[in-house]
Amino acid sequence: MERFLGSVRSIVLLAILGFLLFFGTAGWLGKQFLADNARTQALVDHTNLVINTIYEARLNLSRTQSSSRGFVITGSPRDAALAEDSSRLATEGLLDLRELVVDNPEQVRRFDDATAISEEILVANDRIIAAVRRGDLDGARALVRETADQGPAFRAKIEEAEAAEEALLAQRQEATEATLRRIIWLLGGVAALAALCGLLAAWAMSRQVRTDQQRYRELERAKLESDAATRALAESQAQLQAVLDSARDPILVVGQDGVVELANRACGEAFGVIAGELVGTDISALVPALVGGAQPAGEVTVTRRDGSSFPAEISTGVFERDGRTVSVCILRDMTERHRLDQLKNEFVSTVSHELRTPLTSIRGSLGLIAAGAAGALPDKARSLLEIAHKNSERLVGLVNDILDIEKIESGRMEFRHDRLDAAALVEQAVEANQSYAAQHEVEYRITTRPGRPLPVQGDADRMIQVLTNLLSNAAKFSPAGSTVEVAVETVGHQARISVRDRGAGIPEEFRNRIFQRFAQADASDVRRKGGTGLGLSIAKAILERHGGRIGFEPAEGGGTRFWFTLPLLAEVAEAVATPGDARRQVLICEDDPDVATLLGLMIEQDGWRVDIARDAETALEKARTGQYDAMTVDLLLPGMDGITLIRQLRADPATAALPIVVVSATAQDGKRELNGDAVNIVDWLDKPIEQLRLRAALRQAGLRSRNGRACILHVEDDDDVIEVVGAIVRDEADIVPARSLQEGREKLAQQRFDLVIIDVGLPDGSGLDLLETINARTPREPVLIFSAQDSSASYASAVSASLVKSRTDNEQLHQTITALINGLIQDKQGVPRHGR
Repeated sequence: MERFLGSVRSIVLLAILGFLLFFGTAGWLGKQFLADNARTQALVDHTNLVINTIYEARLNLSRTQSSSRGFVITGSPRDAALAEDSSRLATEGLLDLRELVVDNPEQVRRFDDATAISEEILVANDRIIAAVRRGDLDGARALVRETADQGPAFRAKIEEAEAAEEALLAQRQEATEATLRRIIWLLGGVAALAALCGLLAAWAMSRQVRTDQQRYRELERAKLESDAATRALAESQAQLQAVLDSARDPILVVGQDGVVELANRACGEAFGVIAGELVGTDISALVPALVGGAQPAGEVTVTRRDGSSFPAEISTGVFERDGRTVSVCILRDMTERHRLDQLKNEFVSTVSHELRTPLTSIRGSLGLIAAGAAGALPDKARSLLEIAHKNSERLVGLVNDILDIEKIESGRMEFRHDRLDAAALVEQAVEANQSYAAQHEVEYRITTRPGRPLPVQGDADRMIQVLTNLLSNAAKFSPAGSTVEVAVETVGHQARISVRDRGAGIPEEFRNRIFQRFAQADASDVRRKGGTGLGLSIAKAILERHGGRIGFEPAEGGGTRFWFTLPLLAEVAEAVATPGDARRQVLICEDDPDVATLLGLMIEQDGWRVDIARDAETALEKARTGQYDAMTVDLLLPGMDGITLIRQLRADPATAALPIVVVSATAQDGKRELNGDAVNIVDWLDKPIEQLRLRAALRQAGLRSRNGRACILHVEDDDDVIEVVGAIVRDEADIVPARSLQEGREKLAQQRFDLVIIDVGLPDGSGLDLLETINARTPREPVLIFSAQDSSASYASAVSASLVKSRTDNEQLHQTITALINGLIQDKQGVPRHGR
């Protein structure tokens, strides 16, 4: 009804406006027409004046000619006077015409031409009158005959000008008539609009009258319905209150002014009062996070009337009621969940330490025995030992996967963000998993390599974990004797790494859940191939945290190709000051360029810097600088031979203690020649070169260059782990154990060490607390974190290296320790790590 009444009022208003518009427009148009008509009439009058003046000028000129000719015939002075008066009037008329049309260049030109002709006529008339007065009638008649053709020429010019003025007059009259017609049409249109508005107003008023009674009837019916709705609303509110009271979580309805309008029974239980007592309370007194109309999400602190508080998860909603905004706040007490989370964290921490630490000892011990550390074993014992070692590796993998899944779910898995080369990561992973491939009698082969570095950002250890999972799966599911193909390439702005196996492929029904936890294509796979079904799920989570994707596709010719992508970093030229290279340096004395290059590459792979001398004289001069930690010597040199060079090096105090490794085709002959001489050669290596033996010799040379065995402080509360680590490095270092944080501080106060190995979880605190003590020492010792806990970015920049017990095999641990004590790893500031 209100909408209809509004429409009626609008139509009436429109009718009034229509009439006002009509009369206003009519008045304005009348005014405009009168003004325009006055202007047009002035122009018409002007044109008529011009035409009349033309007529008079033409008449006067004609009278002048006729009077002069009459004077020739009659000789009457009256004719002469009339001719002279008419001549004067014609001249004045032509001048007036020129003034009247001064704004019309064409008319001015025509009147100028007519004036010129008229002047000639008037001059001739004057001469005719003068001749008659002299009595020369014959001369006057001759002049009349000569000027007979001037009259028609003048009339033609005058008529042309007259025709132009008449055309202009007709044009102006037509414009006036057109304006009048437009005004008439416009007035007619406005009148029609006004009439239409009037009709609409009349119809609206009639409709208003007809609907009044109906409206009153509807109002009466609406009142009855309103009463029924009020009763229904009361019942609905009662039902809503019952529903709210049945909810286990506190629910508050808050008005726009921040005052509680409704609270369910659970609110009373949570806040320790009767629910009705909360109505009228300012919500900010109960939930401070809601102050100022804020709409927080997640966890907030809730305050009770007695001042105590509890954590709650809040969810809010907003709706409109009676033209105002009302909020609904649902609170869920998180106290119990926090307690359960704390229990879970404690359980995970216990599992992490209590499983990883003994597993490290078990796996390390089995690995040492299998490697022959305890001497030769009977075949049957070796077979049993291999079974135990293999299953210890399997158990370690299971524990690591379960702990990783827990960290992913809780969001506690930390990642470093280092600049990495994707191709180098792949090569490192392939090399590290070669032994696993050999167990399954398959071969890893990198079939596609990029022609340039592929810089990505990420955590190297986690990327190696992903690659290891894909490589191990490919090896397990490929038949013996086959090749697993690995490819590294770029796709747009992504680095794409793929691993193709030669297995039977992935069943169609399993493909949509292959990346789910504990996913196995067939229950028999668990027994036949091993594994937990967690690897791909973990790999997917790691890659997604790195901004990458993982997927798979059937490979042409059989098998499956798993792939993942990582976003490439933009190549930015950075002007960074590079600290001096602090790696140990080897001087190679070798005259054969190819052998020298090969030897240098082998040595550089173990982290040494290389310098080459082509003859003994150059080598002797370089060695005396004292900048080398070891030296290799070929005995067959041009000029001074290798034996003589060695004797001179030992005779010079500057080089007497320089460790020397002989690498020569005649190494054994030289050894016999120097038999009995105190030349202190580390090792005698024959060509061709055995890289493993060369590596061992250089390791011994590095120890000798430091004037003895390394001394390592191992802060660890598990005696088995201390013993296993000591066995791994028994050839290079002595272990000083510290079984608590306090004992570690005491050992550091007593002496210096070449390396400090720290377990984070100690009985009396965190092993990381020792970093402050170590960082205060000058020079500071390199630090290796070897713990059951995963590496954390919080301390990564403060240590030289970090290894996780259950993720580190004996070889990796041995290489890391050797590199640290030999100064082959720099700290995060590029400073060499020499303990003493």
